Amino acid sequence: MPSMINLGIWENKNYHFDWEEKVLLEETSSPNYWSYVLLPVTLFIIHKISDGLAEAGLFDNQLVRFGTIPILGVISYFLAAWIIRYYHASLKLQTSKLDEDQCKKFIKALKRRKVYFIFLVNLFRFLTVAAILLFVIGNETIAVLFLLISFLVIFMFKFDYQLHKWPDMIEIISQEVENGK
Repeated sequence: MPSMINLGIWENKNYHFDWEEKVLLEETSSPNYWSYVLLPVTLFIIHKISDGLAEAGLFDNQLVRFGTIPILGVISYFLAAWIIRYYHASLKLQTSKLDEDQCKKFIKALKRRKVYFIFLVNLFRFLTVAAILLFVIGNETIAVLFLLISFLVIFMFKFDYQLHKWPDMIEIISQEVENGK
């Protein structure tokens, strides 16, 4: 899983970058997304559990609220890792055959996309802090679901898009274009 970086859709094809092989890949067929069904099921279960805890008065204790936050983070981490690992395992990929002009346009699109993705991840980080404050200060059990979703989005970006590797990856693709590969 850590070697595959999702680059998203560009000109009706979904692209990935194999970090170990240093090669640009495109999907030949859509993967199986059945693992994403686990997300609404998990949210439903977490919602019912948090409603039960709120009705029992457990969320009236601040220590329980603070303890719930790392538990939700751990659940989100493993759920995101499982979904992305299954998604990567079901990919059917082939080496991309972009010509030099297409590759240059693709690199420009990747640079713009990286800015959008970083903005989105930072937005969810901000929303995570807001959800934590809402949950700790208020008596809102819906904040538990929002917190789980925020954690999940952040971890899915971490596992699937691996934005910290994008500058090096863009440089590798640029060098390959310059070398004519």
